[in-house]
Parts: sequence; structure tokens; C-alpha cells
Amino acid sequence: MRLENVTDVGTWFRHRLRDDVDEVSIERVGRVSRGVSRETWIVDARVVRDGTASDMSFVVRRDLPDGTVIPMPLREEYEVYRRLAGSAVPAARALWMEEDPRWQPDGRPAYVRTKIDGNWYLPFLSSDDPADDDRKIAASKEHLDKLALVHTTDWRALGFDEIGTVPESVKHCATALLDDIETWLATFRLEPSPAVTEALSQLRDSAPTDSPCIALCKGTNGHGEEVWSDDGRIVAMSDWELWRLGDPAYDFAQVQEMVPEIVRDGRRLWGWPEALEYYRARTGIDISPERLAYYRACYGLIQFCYAHHSAHRVRAGASSIRLVWNATEVQYRSQLKLGAACGFAPETGTTT
Repeated sequence: MRLENVTDVGTWFRHRLRDDVDEVSIERVGRVSRGVSRETWIVDARVVRDGTASDMSFVVRRDLPDGTVIPMPLREEYEVYRRLAGSAVPAARALWMEEDPRWQPDGRPAYVRTKIDGNWYLPFLSSDDPADDDRKIAASKEHLDKLALVHTTDWRALGFDEIGTVPESVKHCATALLDDIETWLATFRLEPSPAVTEALSQLRDSAPTDSPCIALCKGTNGHGEEVWSDDGRIVAMSDWELWRLGDPAYDFAQVQEMVPEIVRDGRRLWGWPEALEYYRARTGIDISPERLAYYRACYGLIQFCYAHHSAHRVRAGASSIRLVWNATEVQYRSQLKLGAACGFAPETGTTT
């Protein structure tokens, strides 16, 4: 069964959806260029249910032919979406994980989820026009509202404790993250990295113990990672590959472009202090500057993990440009970031 073949995909979808729909006809199958760690394909279909026809789109996710960048298994990504279906968090609905070799497209595991209509790109975020200030602040608040939904959802009732590491207590959120990172590295580490060794040591010594709660955390979030409707609402939280249970500050350390610094005529309109206070008022959860800085340093370790995992795949014979790029440039830059976080200037080897 070939994923790029409309006829094959039609046969596959009719087989899997036969108990829910009367008929499925596939109109188009195409690969999405965005994204690094895995392949994403869009399937446009005409679906007949209870005698009524409608147009629907689906997403097919699978690893690259040479493996994946992020060391999180594809099955776990599917399970995250499956559990989110029982929450208030807006997200695509997981439909099935293809585990039958007879139906796996091109002989590779894949899963299917619904596609949520919308756009990932907010052009006004890069604008310097004061006329866009209100739109920027509104979008930032919308993103914070959705992070609040993620962080306050009952993750245990949804079964996230069955697929992720649960910190021993709120005091252990940071060290649980470091433990997971070391566990990952132990499975594919190729060579020593002084920057990683030093970072792990320093981050253990300075690990915060004052997390206010253990929350469901999304990981990579913000601009480019969510699906937005035309009226400025997030209709789907997407990209959960770095999810975990832990300190909500972990997510704030990975926010992309959604906390714009806006100062007009010497008056602050928006920025990190305002955003964190808005979030605290919505959730009762405090994100301290110290914990935010700590998890930003941790992100350098996370980057190294998936970059080094890519190097592991390349060493095993992978030739995908995505894996090669992560194995080289991203791995190098992650070590520069870690060196800087540890107080070293990597270019000269001197302390800062």
C-alpha cells in the first residue's frame, strides 16, 4: 500500500472507517513540507455518513524512512492525541494507529487523525506598526488561555500517567526531566560531550524545588505550532512531541514569539511580566523568573538530545537531510547554548 497512491489510500480508509461511514472516496493525497521530525501527509476525502456527503480532511503521520528526529515513539504521539479527546484542550482527534503490516503505508507504521481547518501563520506578529499592537496582545492572551487549559487539565483522569514519567512530587519536577534526558542519551549516545556533562551537573545542583504543581505540559508551543482560525482563536494545539508531566515553566521556556515586547512612548503595553501576571490570574499558577530561566537552560539539553539522536540515525546509515542537518548544525548550536548556560564562551574556551 503506497501512501502517495489515491487508490491505495481509498482502500485503506474504507477498510478502517467501514463501521463509521457509508463510503469514502479519496480526492487528493499530498505531503506537507513543514515540520522536521516526522512526515505529515494530508488526505482530502469525500465521506458519506448516514446518507449525507461531506468533504473531510485527515492527517497521516509517520516516521521518516530513516527514523525520526525526536526520540519519542510514534505510538506515544498517537496516544497523546487519543487522550486529549477527553479534555477541554482543543486538538485534532486521533482515529487509529495502523499496526497491521498489511495496511501500513509503504510498510511503515503510521497513525491517522482529523485535520483541523486553520492557519499556523500570524503575519502581524512581526509588524512594528502600532496599529497591530492590540492584535498582538489579543493573540498572546489567546495563547496563554490555551496554555492555561493544558496546564489545568486533569492529566491523571485522562491517563497521561500511563504513558509519561510522573515526578515523585512537585519538588522533583526538574530532576525528573534531567532523569529522562539521561535515560534517552544512554540509549543512543555516540561520544562524550563536555558541555552536556557540565550542564547536567550544574542543572542538578541548581534544580528548583518550588514548582506549584505537576501539570500536563505541551513542550514546543506558540507561533508555528498551533492552528488558528480566521477570528483569532486557537482551534487546535498541535506538535506534542516534547510533552511531559512537570512544571508549567517548562512550557513557558519554549514559547515561540507569542509574548511580544510592546513599549510605546516609554509606556509598557505588553511583555513577559504582563503575560505571566495574566496567566497567574487565569490559573493561580506562578511562573517565577528563576524557574523560567532554569527551563530555558534545560532546553539546550533537549535540543542536544534530539540532535544527537539524529546523529545516531546517521551513523546507522540514514541519509535524510533532516537528520543530517540536526546531527550537525543543531547539535553544534545546542552545545554552544549549553556552554553559554554553564558560564563558558565556547569560541575561546574562557569563562564569562
